[in-house]
Amino acid sequence: MFFLAVFLFLIVLPGFSKPFIDPPFADRLFPYVRYEEVWRGTPAVSSDVAVPNFIIVVGREEDPSVIRAISMITFYIGNWVEDANVDVSVYRDKRFPRMIYTDDEVEDKKDINLVVVGSKNSLVKKYGVTFEKPTIKVIKDGLRYIMFVGGRDTKETLKAVNYLANIRLAFKGGAYSTFFSFVKLRGMIERGEFASAIDLIKNPRGISACGRNMSIALGMGVTRKWSEKMKKIVKKRNIIMYRKLPEALEEGNKEKAVALWEEAMKTCYRCHQGIGIPRVRKFVPREDIHSRHQRIAKSFGLSCTACHREFTKIRGYSE
Repeated sequence: MFFLAVFLFLIVLPGFSKPFIDPPFADRLFPYVRYEEVWRGTPAVSSDVAVPNFIIVVGREEDPSVIRAISMITFYIGNWVEDANVDVSVYRDKRFPRMIYTDDEVEDKKDINLVVVGSKNSLVKKYGVTFEKPTIKVIKDGLRYIMFVGGRDTKETLKAVNYLANIRLAFKGGAYSTFFSFVKLRGMIERGEFASAIDLIKNPRGISACGRNMSIALGMGVTRKWSEKMKKIVKKRNIIMYRKLPEALEEGNKEKAVALWEEAMKTCYRCHQGIGIPRVRKFVPREDIHSRHQRIAKSFGLSCTACHREFTKIRGYSE
């Protein structure tokens, strides 16, 4: 019932048509997050933590509905990251992290990526950006990236914001939660942490985060384009991950669990790498975000070849 409700929500909510993306895949390759050490100066200090890697910029004269819609962007980036990037000094100096700035507040912020929402701001004029339809446009200025999210009017801008938040960020947050949890799952199996592995599979921010992506794919009509072969691959993956693998973990059968995990990985590779079917993912992911899985594997004492074997030996970030 939950996924049916999400499906209906997505197909009836206005503004979910895909905007013009310039350059192609720019919305997928923007550096939304980075990894930092957080809570420095406390016993809770942690490293390699996902934090926001951009701030949102909006003009003071922007339509109030656009300003309200920005909260959707902050909500979904909040679902993706693990911390707002704080430590003791931040609280001591009352420099609480902010995500939203007006265009007249960012002149001195030349070393951070920007997501500029709407057309009524000085940055649109400065960079000569124009909108002929709902658009997400990314440019590079020195070492930083600037994403412009807008349209010819308020309605078109809202369509672009809706897409960025409810489709792109929601999807990427779910995708990375699933991917990193899948690698962590292999490490837990290796250590015999079977109860924790089962919890990770069921966790909506763990393996089950993939359900969020499938719901979004349904709402966007993506699955209607899938061949019967692709549908069989997805079905096989779901049977392994949500039935067979949990059964093996309940049994405490490490050898069986590893074999099932590897079979599940092959189903992922078929879609992502186009093995036996047309490649679903048309772009090479960002190494600075994606490669965290190598550090996760290493933390469990796993080498690259522990997971990458046979046709899953394909790895790296260049074609």
